[in-house]
Amino acid sequence: ARSSVRANDALLVKSARYVEGASSLNLSGCCFEGGRVTGVTLDGGETVEADLVIDATGRGTRLPVWLEKWGYRRPDEVTVDVGISYATLRVRIPDGLQEKIVVAGASREQPLGLGMLFYEDGIWTLTTFGVAKVDAPKDFDEMCALADKILPGHIAAAIRSGEPVGEVAIHKYPTSRWRRYDKLDRFPDGILPVGDSVVSFNPTYGQGMTMTSLQARELQRLLAERDGDLSANFRRAVAKNTFPVWHMNAIGDLILHGASGNQPAWYRPVGNLFDQFLGAAETEPVLGEWFL
Repeated sequence: ARSSVRANDALLVKSARYVEGASSLNLSGCCFEGGRVTGVTLDGGETVEADLVIDATGRGTRLPVWLEKWGYRRPDEVTVDVGISYATLRVRIPDGLQEKIVVAGASREQPLGLGMLFYEDGIWTLTTFGVAKVDAPKDFDEMCALADKILPGHIAAAIRSGEPVGEVAIHKYPTSRWRRYDKLDRFPDGILPVGDSVVSFNPTYGQGMTMTSLQARELQRLLAERDGDLSANFRRAVAKNTFPVWHMNAIGDLILHGASGNQPAWYRPVGNLFDQFLGAAETEPVLGEWFL
C-alpha cells in the first residue's frame, strides 16, 4: 500500500523514511496552521510535514478532540449498543468436510452464533459470538457444545474430532459507531479520516475491511480527478457508501439481535423481510452465496 501511495502523482510523500518505518513510530498529534493540517508530530518531538494526513487510527481516533482544539465542532455520532463478545480459536480438523465456510448466525431466540472458515493444511478458524451482552463460549469444550446445538450433526462432529491449535482469543465490542463528518459545515484541509475512524461496524458481519477498501478507492478517484474540494467530496462519498451498510447492520442488530439504539419505524418491517431471507438462504444455495 505504501508503494502505491508513493506512485500516485496526486499525493506527495515528503519523507519516505518515515513511511518505511511507520510501524515503529508513535504519533503524538497533528500540526495545524492556517485552517489546515500540515503534518504530524511524533512522540520524540520530530515533525513530519505532509500535504495530506490520513487518520486510520481506528475506533480510538483522537480527531474529534483535535477538531475541538482547532476551533471546529465535533461530528455528531450515531451508535448502536450491540454488546458483542466473540472468541476465536484455530482448529485442525481431519479431512472430510466439503464445506469451506460455515455460518450460523444469532437470532431473536438464540443469542449465540458460530462461524468457521477453512484455510489450509486442515486448519480452520472457529469463531463463536454472543449478542446483546451474552458472553460467547470461551473454551473449546463450550464451543463444541454450541456447535452440537446449532450446527448440522456432521459439522458438529467434525469440530469435536478437531485439535485446537494455540489459545482462544477473546474480544468484546460494545458499540457500533458512525461519526458523521459529512454533516460538518467546517472541516480543516489536509486531513481525512478513514476506516474505523469514521465508522466501526459490528465485527461479526465481516464488513469493516471491505468498507475501508471502498473508501480507499474513492480517495484514489478523487486524487486522480483533482477537482473541487477534496475533503468535502471525500466525506460525502464515504457517507454515501456507508449509508446502506450501516442501516442493514443496524436492522440486524436492533431487530434480530436485541441491541439498543435509535430505531426508525421502517426498521422492523425490513428486519422481518431480512429474517425471512436468511431462513430461505439456509436451503437455497444462490441466496446463501449472495448473502456471503
